[in-house]
Amino acid sequence: MNLRIKSFIQDTGLIWKTPLAAALSWELAKWAGSSHPYLAPLTVILCIQITVSKSIQFAWQRILGTILGVALTSSFVSFLGLTGWSIGLMILLGSVFVKLLKLDNIVMSQVTLSILLVMYFQSQMPSYPFDRIRDTVIGAAVALLIHILLFPPDSVKKAKNLMSKFADHLTTYFFKTAQWVEAGCSSMESRDMEKEIQQLFQELHQATTEMDKANQSLSYHLFASEKRDTFKRQTQQLQQLRLGFANLSDMIRIFTEWSESKHWMAEDQKIWADHLYTIALHVKEWNSHLDKRTNSNLTFSAPVLNIKTPFTLEKYQYPLALYNNANQIIQDFQKLS
Repeated sequence: MNLRIKSFIQDTGLIWKTPLAAALSWELAKWAGSSHPYLAPLTVILCIQITVSKSIQFAWQRILGTILGVALTSSFVSFLGLTGWSIGLMILLGSVFVKLLKLDNIVMSQVTLSILLVMYFQSQMPSYPFDRIRDTVIGAAVALLIHILLFPPDSVKKAKNLMSKFADHLTTYFFKTAQWVEAGCSSMESRDMEKEIQQLFQELHQATTEMDKANQSLSYHLFASEKRDTFKRQTQQLQQLRLGFANLSDMIRIFTEWSESKHWMAEDQKIWADHLYTIALHVKEWNSHLDKRTNSNLTFSAPVLNIKTPFTLEKYQYPLALYNNANQIIQDFQKLS
């Protein structure tokens, strides 16, 4: 199948899967003898979520909540009758029961919804409680089967796009940092740098969140061995991006403190600006290799810089790094918020 067509079908899954599953679940519910087949497509509409893992989570929560709600109502409704007070009492009982079981709030909403509808419809339609359980199971099963087997959502692709976008912005930020250092690390510009690095952190958080979604969804994909290999590579690449971001953030803090000291020299500005320009080119080219099948034996056209501590400072590099980290920890924990 043409990749573009396949991608279009996959990206529009929520549009065509819901009506397909709704129609199929209605027919199955009628075939099973339901007098209320609309309950099956209603469950389909609720269960088909943006990711497979969310769909599975909502499906079992709805089924569990429906069963508990029907069971509680069927046990007490004959004694209480149908009034506003009896409905309120049963909803209170159901909510307390869910809390005692330490279940999710979504389960509570399904329990209370089932209590309300079963109390209202049972006296008019005795088959409603059983139909509600059976049709909910049918709707949830159809929704999950179609969502999992027919073009499941591709969170891996979305995570990769977010990673590539973050890598582009990280590269740009390395260039900006080089320019900032070359200009002397002005305190006015350092405030803008701090704002931009916070934005970068938000992008990194989004990429990490999307990777978590991809990991959860892949657990339910039956034919996704190639995607699992891709996800494994992307996990390693995301870790590289995290480390690059963390090191750059730390370097900016050090440059800021260094530039405010009497030891900041024009020669240092030139040396470190050059280093940062080279690192930026290296990260840029690394980003161009994200689609490669392997992370090993990459060939870079940009010069790879091997930054070494000058011989005269070699014996001080470790204690200085430790003192620097220790002082940063103390400063961080002197702040309450």
